Amino acid sequence: MKVRMWVSVFLVSFLAACSGMSTKVHEEVAPEKIAAVGERRNVGVSADGKASVQVALSDGPGVARLINTNYNENTTSCIEYGTGKVRGSYFCSGVLLRTTDSGNFNPWESSPAALDLRATSYSWIRHDLSTNNLYKRAGLIFLNPSDILAQTVPGLTYPQYASNDNPVVKCIYPFDAWTQRIMSRGYFGCDEEGTGLGSHIVAQPWGSCDNKLEYSSAAQWDDHFRRNGQINYKQCSWNADNPQGWRSAIASHNVFAGQSSWNEVMVDNFGHNPSLPTYHQRVLGWIVAVFYDVAKAGGRDDARVFQQKIANAGKRVPILRLNFSAAPTDRFQYVADDQSMYP
Repeated sequence: MKVRMWVSVFLVSFLAACSGMSTKVHEEVAPEKIAAVGERRNVGVSADGKASVQVALSDGPGVARLINTNYNENTTSCIEYGTGKVRGSYFCSGVLLRTTDSGNFNPWESSPAALDLRATSYSWIRHDLSTNNLYKRAGLIFLNPSDILAQTVPGLTYPQYASNDNPVVKCIYPFDAWTQRIMSRGYFGCDEEGTGLGSHIVAQPWGSCDNKLEYSSAAQWDDHFRRNGQINYKQCSWNADNPQGWRSAIASHNVFAGQSSWNEVMVDNFGHNPSLPTYHQRVLGWIVAVFYDVAKAGGRDDARVFQQKIANAGKRVPILRLNFSAAPTDRFQYVADDQSMYP
């Protein structure tokens, strides 16, 4: 189990040249082993001992490298630094993203159906998850909470984790569960169809697989899915902070070859009213990039619109290409010609 815990360390040998600059270090790496990279002094050290430079949102290639690093992460569990709380795989690995259409609305806003559920549908991808298709052709990328808390990208915030115990991510389904179309689910869309629970309020992450049905393995989920005719809206969900649930979700997604859909991750809306300034501030606060799927026509045009709308809201982020045919280490790519404006 990888514990992604970070501490701030000052590089004494460079204090004269770069006063006040610091670095983040994995707990298993001694500070004296940190080496400067290029001309920068803010350096992160991953579990394998490789140095990675902290990046700014204006550094498109740097953001692409960071997202690719997270995409190729192998951790099976995450622990939140400072609290010791166990989090799901989304917290320190993989790429959490949301696809959306281009229309007369801001791309980070939740749909009316999502507002009714009090949660919005996202997807999570990683190199060991057999995903090669997403719901729509373009969308938004969000940085891992552990990276944001460690200030891998300076200026990004994740206030929900910094201020209280109410996690953002509620549950994960191995496949698209049609949560925006089947509206009788409770628990922020995390209850499987037809249970009649109906509650929208739950403080902590909750999954119908583990918290209701008491499943603990991918085999149990697979059997449940088969018994229900492999109907997507009859999946059960895994608690977002159950590491075994994430491992099971990955395993089950890779077992059903006939399924071609993405997974579905339910994320708290931060409140019911998108007109509130705090809603926009919070959602905008953890967007690190816009992306588009190179295999789908029109994706770049949508991405450019999203980039401009985010800039209009006061934040500049890069557009990244998502190429499912590329090597995992190059799955996300920054191309200057894709940008509608300098990020």
